[in-house]
Amino acid sequence: MKTPRLAFTLIELLIVVAIIAILAAIAVPNFLEAQVRSKVSRVKSDQRTLGTAIESYAVDWNCAPPAQDVLNNTGCVPFDHSLVIPDTNLYAQSRLTTPIAYLSSIPSDPFRIAGFVSQRSGLGRQSQPYLYNTYDCTALGKNFLTAARMGYRWAMQSTGPSLNQAGTMVKVLIGVYNNNAGTTSFAYDPSNGSTSWGYIIRTNKGIFSVAGS
Repeated sequence: MKTPRLAFTLIELLIVVAIIAILAAIAVPNFLEAQVRSKVSRVKSDQRTLGTAIESYAVDWNCAPPAQDVLNNTGCVPFDHSLVIPDTNLYAQSRLTTPIAYLSSIPSDPFRIAGFVSQRSGLGRQSQPYLYNTYDCTALGKNFLTAARMGYRWAMQSTGPSLNQAGTMVKVLIGVYNNNAGTTSFAYDPSNGSTSWGYIIRTNKGIFSVAGS
């Protein structure tokens, strides 16, 4: 009488491991791709909500909330480097939550996670709000004035899936391209690949794709 086998052979185990490895190699990239697409969708939804709040604010106050560049250059927000460095971008957008709540809270960019670090405590934010700027006849610098003349009143930017923050939003808006290696100078386009370079930008004109749009 033949004794029944109670265990797998080494060959059988190796085959099972190989099959699992193949399935993982197929599944993991698809999972990461789905994560990126989900974050891009979240960014566009957040920006649409922020845009609605900014336009509501503008109806009441006849202008968009003053942006970080205005606050930085006018000294409205003092800097104390012994504490957590204040994020003037977040301070600018706080006008949307108080004293009138156009938004209940300021959303964070899922692709922008560097944050500022306190020299005293070593602690810092794990995420940051979307970059935000305004453009009008008092705009700071030639590029800002050009953006105002092109019809931009405000714009917000997500770093995008490349996580590359080396670039300037206003240059993207007006079509001034920086040829420096590693600089983002264009809008995100998923047709180039879901993790391709480019900022995700929304302006008072809607979702931005090319200069002037």
